[in-house]
Amino acid sequence: MQSVVVEAEKYSLTTGKGSYTLLGWWRFCYLHSFETKQHTIYWNDKVFSGTSEGPEMVRGGGLLVIGQDQDRMGGGYTFSQSLNAVVADLRLYNRTLTNSEALDFVSCKETHLDPQPLVSFSDFKNNWKIEGSVNIEDLNLADICQKESSFLIMFPEAWSFSQAVAMCNNVGGSLPVPISARENEQILSFLNPYIPYCSDAHGYSIALGMLKEYETHSHYHYKSGENITYSNFLYRRDEDSNCVAIAVTEDDYGYWYYSKCDLELCTICNFTSVTHLKVRGLCDESLFDTTYLVLGESGEKPVFRGFSNSQLQWTGTTWTLTYLPENNVKATMTTKFEADTRPVNENHGREDDGQYTCDDGTCISIDHRCDLLAHCPDLSDEINCNTVKLSETYIWELPPPLPDGSLTPVSVFVNITSVRDVSLIDLSISFDMILVFTWRDPRLTFQHLRDNMDQNPVREGVGVWHPEVFMEDGDGSSVDVQVRGRQTFVRRVGPPNPDIPTRLKEGRQSINIQIYPRTVYTMLI
Repeated sequence: MQSVVVEAEKYSLTTGKGSYTLLGWWRFCYLHSFETKQHTIYWNDKVFSGTSEGPEMVRGGGLLVIGQDQDRMGGGYTFSQSLNAVVADLRLYNRTLTNSEALDFVSCKETHLDPQPLVSFSDFKNNWKIEGSVNIEDLNLADICQKESSFLIMFPEAWSFSQAVAMCNNVGGSLPVPISARENEQILSFLNPYIPYCSDAHGYSIALGMLKEYETHSHYHYKSGENITYSNFLYRRDEDSNCVAIAVTEDDYGYWYYSKCDLELCTICNFTSVTHLKVRGLCDESLFDTTYLVLGESGEKPVFRGFSNSQLQWTGTTWTLTYLPENNVKATMTTKFEADTRPVNENHGREDDGQYTCDDGTCISIDHRCDLLAHCPDLSDEINCNTVKLSETYIWELPPPLPDGSLTPVSVFVNITSVRDVSLIDLSISFDMILVFTWRDPRLTFQHLRDNMDQNPVREGVGVWHPEVFMEDGDGSSVDVQVRGRQTFVRRVGPPNPDIPTRLKEGRQSINIQIYPRTVYTMLI
């Protein structure tokens, strides 16, 4: 979201530009004087003001609808023009507020403005008609007005510590680490609804993101290694364990205990920013979104909401992708194994340019793909690393075609590395040489190419066209040739093609690249 446009009647009154994020509270106040044509927008910590044409007044006799655009009186609703948000407060006054009054509102200061607003949420159930997919809940003003530095999302599945770390990392979060009593209380408050199915026989509920240092019995952050000074241990059960869990039984509610790291508990992930996840492998014409947000959980699994019109969630036995404007348009995931129920094993990856999604959902730099060093925990970044992709119609016996039908140009480089023998009696010479040919083959597609040509070998058994080599002496007689080695490399001469999201995996592909077969010969002429 880069701007907000305020419209009245048929007039577009003003546009406020800025940079705003999703999944965070927006405090918004719009002031408009119909007499002076002056307007001011207060949006969080931004202020926009100016003048614009507009009506003399907002005429009555209409219908006020929140969350939908009316193409006609009380109707003409479309899904694409609906509001997907939480609205905590709404007020419409019949006078222009002062600047200080507006600042108090967006600063979450308690306001007592006279006269009372024409429209508000003060008596919601009696004054408003609820239609469509709308939920009514009570919100704490303190939560709305607090500047969010982080937020929590529950993944109520039983995972070990290492699995929980991987899951949070895959979706752009981390395990929570309370550093004060207030933060510990916030985790407990968030955890309360999940206690019935997120506590084991000991009363442990979730793992915290800290580990024990055996020698000093201090605790450190599992990612940063920073020392954790805040502690909330009641007594130190399982001293031999170095993971930490939070308990929820009546006697030790909210206290910490040491727990074994292979103990499977529910997982809470802490986020300091909104994570965008991308689904790959969809057709270009697909109705489903390709970018998703993690929006909580349903059915003890996370829910992923598309940017525009689709939602991915667990439906009891499998993951289902639903096109929300038409609920009958759905796609379901077919799992390879019965226990394979985690969406990170599908085709999800964080939406970051230059990243590669491992088969287990871990994201790594695309530069590590096929670099002969395993960076994925499941080693999947070093699988299927052929540099050449052959089409079904490729015929390796035929040379690369040219548009005008001319012969394929092939460059030749000869390097005589040593002379083994010269015989004047036999009129012969024996020497070693390296023979390098270079050509282009536009029929081929190349992938995972490195800047260093020596890291781009064409594996043996891949049938690509090579120029045939015939050697003879000055009299046209055949010569004895002993081939000591043969290798073929691909040289990248430009940037790769843009990534294509319809492919299941991220990758760097190129065409019309130079090919270098390098052959070492010992020749007797």
